Amino acid sequence: MSREQRRRRGALAVLAGAVVAILAATTAPATAAPQPTGGSHQQWLAHRLANSVDPGTVLDTLRKLERYAVTGDGSREAGSEGFDRSLRLFTERLTRAGYRVSTQDVPYRAFAFDAETLVPAAGAPVRILMAHYSVSTPAGGLSAPLVPVDPSGTDPAVGCAAADYPAQVAGTVVLVRTGGCVSVDKAVAATAAGARAIVMYDVTPTAPGSVLRRRATGASIPMAFVSNADADALIDAAGGGALPVTLELRGREFDDVTVNLFAETTGGRADSVVMAGAHLDSGHDGPGINDNGSSAAALLETALRLAPYQGTVRNRVRFAFWGAEELVNLGSTYYVQTLPAQQLARIRLYLNYEMIASSNFVRFVMDGDDSDHPDVGLPAGPVGSGQVEAVVKQAYATLGLPVKTVDLGNVRSDNEPFMAVGVPMGGAHGGSRGVKTADEARVFGGVAGQFYDPCYHQPCDTVSSLHLGALGQVTRAMAWTVGRFAITADDVPGRS
Repeated sequence: MSREQRRRRGALAVLAGAVVAILAATTAPATAAPQPTGGSHQQWLAHRLANSVDPGTVLDTLRKLERYAVTGDGSREAGSEGFDRSLRLFTERLTRAGYRVSTQDVPYRAFAFDAETLVPAAGAPVRILMAHYSVSTPAGGLSAPLVPVDPSGTDPAVGCAAADYPAQVAGTVVLVRTGGCVSVDKAVAATAAGARAIVMYDVTPTAPGSVLRRRATGASIPMAFVSNADADALIDAAGGGALPVTLELRGREFDDVTVNLFAETTGGRADSVVMAGAHLDSGHDGPGINDNGSSAAALLETALRLAPYQGTVRNRVRFAFWGAEELVNLGSTYYVQTLPAQQLARIRLYLNYEMIASSNFVRFVMDGDDSDHPDVGLPAGPVGSGQVEAVVKQAYATLGLPVKTVDLGNVRSDNEPFMAVGVPMGGAHGGSRGVKTADEARVFGGVAGQFYDPCYHQPCDTVSSLHLGALGQVTRAMAWTVGRFAITADDVPGRS
């Protein structure tokens, strides 16, 4: 670890510790969805919290998070100034509210982007995003023909096998669409065909200018992404052949540390812990206000409204604000893997919230028991996840809001580490890069045929891109759910 990394790790620990000190002076088979139990006497806190949360306060928090990103490097990713300032804000507010606040250092391998350029021999530079953990080109770049593979882009599976690449790709930069297999598989196949680098693009006719950065773990040639619009322009310029380009992709891995933040009620049973979490970091390419500032800010507001009732809750409530989710659930995975078995057994259930204010939203609820998606995606969550799903649905029903269940394979967030160790889990999200159906548009409004969130992992993921109605609705449903489980989780089977 370098001197700068040690300095930053120490500064984060001192910062979080100082804030606390100063302000405190802490898998089941699919079945029919179960119905929640518990009468109105067990829902008093749920109703009180749902009626007291203030979407305006949530929005004010989100404006601060956006400002932290804009005045930094444009993001709030793990390791950035924007993330550090977000962490400090949340730590201060939770400590003032009287929670037991703590942090956890999470070591990880970070990646810095030093050069990302694609310049055709004739024409303007093209915006290109280097894959996380990609190998680099030589300094100054590599000059080679760019060869489009399947220029029509009609078959997503083209490029998944080495045989898909014509002989003339040897020594070239190949351009191919994503889909049909994971992107790294296309890089491996292109390498076997002799390509020197691979550039990929999503076919996104409704958002042709968007670019989604992915990981390159397992690829042995430089790997990057361009937009659908830029890919079309490159294909046209190649004219059915090859286009001379200079591609420079340079990055580096290094050891770094991010932080998980926890706030736990002073009351409630220590052997029955209800956890609710949202990741606090953004991706590299935008401020992350919907993804996932929206959920984190709503969870903070829920915690602040619950604070006066800490001494009356039956179950201990632990709020978690995760670091480095965007690097594949690093913070939550580290927490689960390092938590002693005795403490892990005390976690009754885990609630996760993701992207709750997508501009073209659907009110998705995780299909914990897999009763609605038995033949697709992931299987059911751990025993008890169906009961968690039922209570999350009940929260929306109480507010008169329709929902739609979503397969667990379409969520892929901080719920997954808890699933892996048998903790019942559930939660909600508003949709990301999926396309809204006509039926969904009839129920939830919005525009069919468009992404749920066109600004997912884009620079436009700002306050102005949020659906404020969805933000308020899901904040209230979140508060209801947390309040209900704080009083009783008896319908969720206990764990041995």
